[in-house]
Amino acid sequence: MEEVPGSGKFFPGQLVFLALGFLGPQNEVLQALGVKQDARSNIQTPPKKYSTNVEGVFAAGDCRRGQSLIVWGIK
Repeated sequence: MEEVPGSGKFFPGQLVFLALGFLGPQNEVLQALGVKQDARSNIQTPPKKYSTNVEGVFAAGDCRRGQSLIVWGIK
């Protein structure tokens, strides 16, 4: 791997949660925020979008798609 100059992006945010591993999203946090989950307990988002049913709350990665390989992250 090597860094691609100029490829960095900045996404401003007040709070960022990192979901690591394959256990799924933390249910207590989602319930406290009122975020909807699908039948597999993943965070529910519209197709090809990252917004949740809660304004200003977004989901990406395994907590949205479910368990997947690292290649999805690289993509």
